This record gives sequence, structure tokens and C-alpha cells, in this order.
Amino acid sequence: MVALAVLGCGRRTAKEDTQKPAALHVKPETIVVAERNAPETLEITGTLAADKRTDLAANAVGRVLRTFVERGDHVSAGAILAQLDARAAALTQQEANANATALSEQLANVRAECARNDVLLEKGAISRTEYDRTSSQCRSQASTEEAARARAAEASRALGDTNIRAPYAALIGERFVSVGDYVRADSKVVTLLAIDSLRLRLSVPERAIAFVHEGTVVTFETVSLPGQIHTGTVRYIGGEVRELTRDVIDEAVVDNKSGLLIPGMFVTAHLPIGEKMRPFVPKTALVPLGIARGVFVVVAGRLQERVVQTGTAIGDDVAIVEGIKAGDVVVSHPTPDMLDGMAVD
Repeated sequence: MVALAVLGCGRRTAKEDTQKPAALHVKPETIVVAERNAPETLEITGTLAADKRTDLAANAVGRVLRTFVERGDHVSAGAILAQLDARAAALTQQEANANATALSEQLANVRAECARNDVLLEKGAISRTEYDRTSSQCRSQASTEEAARARAAEASRALGDTNIRAPYAALIGERFVSVGDYVRADSKVVTLLAIDSLRLRLSVPERAIAFVHEGTVVTFETVSLPGQIHTGTVRYIGGEVRELTRDVIDEAVVDNKSGLLIPGMFVTAHLPIGEKMRPFVPKTALVPLGIARGVFVVVAGRLQERVVQTGTAIGDDVAIVEGIKAGDVVVSHPTPDMLDGMAVD
């Protein structure tokens, strides 16, 4: 009822406008409506998602000393997001390095002894049993030293992880930690969103599956940006029809370097499904009628205001899906003082 009230209040009729008798006769510019092929589209729903979305874990243990980002910040790859207390990790690294150094020195001594035993065995100065025992110690010491070096490398990595960094350039969707919090390796620190390119997830009904393939270009609008038309190119095709909804989820890639679009936005998309003959009128012929649009048609010497459903725009013209037909005479440049029912000279 509200929509009807708005539409009804959009304009007055000439019979109601008794205060402007001079305006009851007009001589407008008109055109005869012609038909031509127009792309047909199917209106479907979709949702925008980040190209990459990560709930970044700490991958380290410690108390948060500093944070460097807030919700909505843009960060580059490798940027430090938060810093943990590194004292325990630094001590562990020192211990691991010292142990690896000591074992390396021991390995050097054992290898020198093994080299001497090679010479002694050739000269027959030691038995094969003695030689095999020393060689076994060499191999064992080498394995121990390798394990120590691996522990030292892990300790170094753990120390480096106390500076929590962004793995790729992204927008901070949310920060989960504050100074003083104690985090574990699996604690969430921030949500990262890669939004320079977005994915448009489309719910394609079963009857329209044949019209969607890789490379199909779809147009769409969002509630928060009315009147702005965006495009996406289908790149990922769903592999099965969902049983309950009888549709397939396909994904189109959307360029978002402008940053106008946000992950999570609900969109109305238009999927091309062929062509059909439609009447066309100039965009200038359209007039606002509350929440709808209309045109003035000349019928029996008077203006008749009609609500129309518009389709695809091509250049300066727009296809009309419903409301007029080929051969109708339409006012091409309506003026604000034109009213339904006015006589046409």
C-alpha cells in the first residue's frame, strides 16, 4: 500500500490542476517507438566475497606487547600486525644455538678420528671391529648434530613469529587481540581481507545453467550503491545442483581497485540469456514516478502517463520490457510541467 501511495503521488492529472489552465495544452517533441534486438537477462541474486579471507592465527605463544593495526586499515604483505613478548623465545633460541654449536664441534672431532681410522685400517693398524665401532659413532653424532641444528632453526622461527606479519596485502576486517592479552599458537589475531579483486557468488537456477560458462560477463547492482552498474566475469563454475534450492553456485571475478564494493554485500545480478525484439525509447523520455519510471504516450490527442519496466540500455536508448509497444508515439523530451491528460496541439 505504501508503494502504491508513493506512485500515485508522483504526478497530478490535468483535470486535477485547475490552477494552471494555460498549461493544459502542450506541443511536445515526439518519436514513434520502434523495435530492435535487445539482450535478454535473467535477474538472479548473489553475494560478494573477498578474493582471500584469512583468520590469521598467532602461530606463537606469548603476551601481546603492541598492536599496529585497527579495523579498516590497509596493510602491505609482510607488515607487522602485532608484537609478542619475545624474551622466552630469545632464551630458547640462545640455548638451541649453543647446543647446536657444541654438537658441531663434537662432530668435527669425531669425523677427524674417523678419517684417521680410515688410514689405520688401510695399514692394518686397527681391526675391522674397531673401525666399524668408530664409524657408527660418526654416523650417530652426525644425526644428533643435524637434529640440534633443526631445533635451532625452529627456535629462530619461533622468535621471528613473535612479530606477527601479514602474509599478503589486505584490509583488516577485525582485530581480536589487545595489549596484555596472552595468545597461543592457534589464537586468532586479525581477519585479513584481500579486496582489490572480489568474488561474486551467484545462485544460478537450474533452468539457466546452460547460459553460464567461463568468460560470461554479468552486470549487477547493490542496495548500498543504487544506480551504479558493476560488472564481473565468470571464472569458476559449480559442479553440482544443490538439492534443496535447485541451483548452482558459480563465481565471477570483480575488479574492485576503487574499493567501493565490500565483501558480504548482497547484489542483484543480470545474467545474459540471449536476445529478443523489444521497443526502445531514448533515456531522455523516462520520467520518475515515485519509486518507478514512466513515459508520456500520445493517445487520441492527449498525454497518457504510463509506468514502464525498463530493460537493457544500449547507448542513449533503453529497452522497454513492459508498458509500451512498437508504433506508440512517445514524448522524447518531457518537461516538468507536463501532466497526464494534457491536450497535445
